[in-house]
Amino acid sequence: MPMPLSSEDQGRIKASGAVLWRPTADGKDLEIALIHRPRYDDWSFAKGKAEPGEHAVLTAMREVEEETAYRVVLGRRLPGTAYEVLGRPKRVKYWAARIADAGEFVANHEVDELEWLAAEEAGERLTSPLDVEVLDALLSGPAETFPIVLQRHGKAERRGGRYSDDLARPLAPAGRQQAIALAELLAVYGAEDLISSPAVRCIGTVRPYADLHGVELKLDSALTEISYVHAPRAIVSWLRELADRRTGAIVCTHGPLLDELISAVLYGPGFADAEQEPTLNGQPWDPEVADRWANDPLPTGCAWVLHFDAASADGNRSPRLVAVDRLKP
Repeated sequence: MPMPLSSEDQGRIKASGAVLWRPTADGKDLEIALIHRPRYDDWSFAKGKAEPGEHAVLTAMREVEEETAYRVVLGRRLPGTAYEVLGRPKRVKYWAARIADAGEFVANHEVDELEWLAAEEAGERLTSPLDVEVLDALLSGPAETFPIVLQRHGKAERRGGRYSDDLARPLAPAGRQQAIALAELLAVYGAEDLISSPAVRCIGTVRPYADLHGVELKLDSALTEISYVHAPRAIVSWLRELADRRTGAIVCTHGPLLDELISAVLYGPGFADAEQEPTLNGQPWDPEVADRWANDPLPTGCAWVLHFDAASADGNRSPRLVAVDRLKP
C-alpha cells in the first residue's frame, strides 16, 4: 500500500521535461531544441505536468514527444527547478535527451515554435534563469552518454520451503507488478543489450521488457549469487568488460552483487576523482550521498543507472563514468 502523501506533496505540482540536444553538422558542437509557448510568450525546454500515477521519466518522454514530435532517449539526469505557480510549489525534473525518432513538428495553441539553436544562443534565448542553469549543467559534462542499468530483481517469494533450489524461486505478486512497470520504464534509456542472472526471479523481472520491445534476453551465470560467493570481486571486472563494449545494456541481478558494484563505482578511480565533477541523480558529487547509497541496499525492483561518456570510449581506454542515477518503479 502506498504511503499517504504529505500536505506538501499533495499541493505540489509535479512536472518533467528534457533538454533535447543534437550535434551540429560538423559534430564539434551542440544544438539545443527550445519551444515557444504563446500563452506565456516564453522560450523554454519541452516539459509538462505528470498525469496521475505517471512516473517522472515517462512524463518527460511523453511531454517531449507531444510538444516537439520527437521520440527521445533519456541520458543523464540534470538538476531540477523549483518555483511557485499561483501560490503552489512546482518542481520540474529534467534529463538530457537525444532523438530516437524524428516526427514532424506542427505548431499548435500550446507550442507555436520549435527552434534548434547553438548552445550559447539557446542560453541567451531562454526566458527563465532557472532554465539557463539546467542548460549549463548539461554543457558542463558530456551530452552523449551510453547507459548500463543495474537492475535488482523484483520482490521474490521467500527463501526455503518449497524452493529447495534458490535459482528456481519466482517473483511474488508484488514483484510481478514491478516487472510490468519496468517493461515501460527501462525502455527510456535506449539500451541495446539485455542480460540477466539465470535465476527465475531475475528472468521474470526483465522478461516483460524483452517481450514488449522484442529484445533478446541473454543469461549469464556470472550474475548469480553463488558466483559472487566464490569470487566477490569478479563482478567488478565483469562490469568493466561490459562497459568496454561501449553499448548500452540492462543487467538484472541480485542485491549482494549490486552492493559490491555500487561501492566500486562510487569509490573507484575515475569517478569521484574525475576531472569533470560527476553527478548523483543530477546533483554534484556529494560524499554523504555516496556513503548513504553505498550503505543502504538497493530495494527490490529498483536500479542503478550508470552513464558513461560515449566520447571517451575510443581506442585503448575504457569509457569514463560521469553520472549515477537511481530508478524506482
